[in-house]
Amino acid sequence: MDGTGLDEVDLGGITLFADLKPSELEAVYQAFEELHAEPGTRLLREGFVGNGFHVILGGEAAWLVGGRPAERAATMIGSLPKPVTLRRGDWFGELSVLFDEPSIADVIARTPMRLIVIPAGELEEFLLRYPKVMFRLLMGEARRLRDPERWR
Repeated sequence: MDGTGLDEVDLGGITLFADLKPSELEAVYQAFEELHAEPGTRLLREGFVGNGFHVILGGEAAWLVGGRPAERAATMIGSLPKPVTLRRGDWFGELSVLFDEPSIADVIARTPMRLIVIPAGELEEFLLRYPKVMFRLLMGEARRLRDPERWR
């Protein structure tokens, strides 16, 4: 542990980092910065280029598009769409950073949150250094594409 309160145990339980060895988890947490956010804190701003790739370690955030809660599409017949709530293990900001384009959504903390962030300029190098993480990120993006209503 490096005194920030973040350690490889926190990361090992997150799907994005599940394929990494303990020594790799140690290096990964060294690459990220820890962030704490209070309820109401805007972590990502619609219409602005993101400043980093965020991974949630604890707490919950709302995903808003056009100022309204985004909804997860119904995946079963008869199901009602549900607002998107981001929780432990979820991530955001990657598309804005990778494409250097404005975000399509706001992400606002609902509860006190604990996150890790890799600065925008370091994400590509990080993903190339950890192809297993890049693959998990790709799988997550593919899941999002299968549920396009989630982003409305």
